[in-house]
Amino acid sequence: MFKTTQLERVTLRLITHKHAPQLFTILNHPQVSEFNDYQTPLSKCQVKQLIQDDITAYYEGEVIRVAIEHNINGKLMGTCGLYNLSPCKSRAFIGFELDPMYWDKGIMFEVITGFVKTLKQAIPLNYLAAQVSEHNARSHNLLVKLGFSLGEHSIWYKHV
Repeated sequence: MFKTTQLERVTLRLITHKHAPQLFTILNHPQVSEFNDYQTPLSKCQVKQLIQDDITAYYEGEVIRVAIEHNINGKLMGTCGLYNLSPCKSRAFIGFELDPMYWDKGIMFEVITGFVKTLKQAIPLNYLAAQVSEHNARSHNLLVKLGFSLGEHSIWYKHV
């Protein structure tokens, strides 16, 4: 369903267990974990299980989580994914995290724009939602730039 996609600065590919060590570091970074919906610190086993759950859910048609890899050095920069995909694949929630060293550089805008464009070639996606902490100003600004609107209960939405 998802094909590896090379963008200007990054490559998006399905998450695999090879990403676990770098994802462990990103997810446990205080600036990242502050706004995520899991308890930290995460253990290496928990991160491996998160990845396995994403892989399993991908094959069950429920999740598409991609690794964001730097085009020059191949380093994992973060992840982006769809979850709660509707059975017909027309609606989903989107989530993302990025290593803070790449914040404020337009990376996640490039990622989400390219990710959605690639997905629309494979599935009939027409509605995205994002649940974001009311205190996460960077993500709010990103979603506004991407054309999302704020709804109730800190849920952002967009027709794509």
